[in-house]
Amino acid sequence: MTPATSRRELERWLATAAFNTYYRFRLREFGEGECTIDVPFRDEFKRPGGAISGPVFMAAADVAIWLAVVTRRGADETWVTVDLRTAFLRSARREPFTCTARVLKIGRQLVYSVAECVRRDGALLTHHTGLYARTPGEPGATARRRRPAATISG
Repeated sequence: MTPATSRRELERWLATAAFNTYYRFRLREFGEGECTIDVPFRDEFKRPGGAISGPVFMAAADVAIWLAVVTRRGADETWVTVDLRTAFLRSARREPFTCTARVLKIGRQLVYSVAECVRRDGALLTHHTGLYARTPGEPGATARRRRPAATISG
């Protein structure tokens, strides 16, 4: 692993991410191409009817996947979510859960990944598939080149 993927680095990123003041995700464990985060229960996560809202699961999957990518490529590269698909398999109510992401394939420009959110008893709550792309302008990334505007000569 690169020095950028130390526990301290990943925890610092979570601690300084503005959105995480709301979610309060915590790093549980990680390895090369894998990451598990803890998601606490908060009353603000409830939707009408009492179940935890879908966006909480999707945010957890997005963060866990991004951290899993960082364990393989380091934090110097910028990867963005292109597609995140979610299957909601079971609801959760007033309970914490974990989300584990795994990189399936990583190339120069694209990452294919999966994530699963589970209850403490191991019951599967959601399954996610993610496609991430390296942003243009990054070292090694292929930026789209614009053609010069055509000129009309007369």
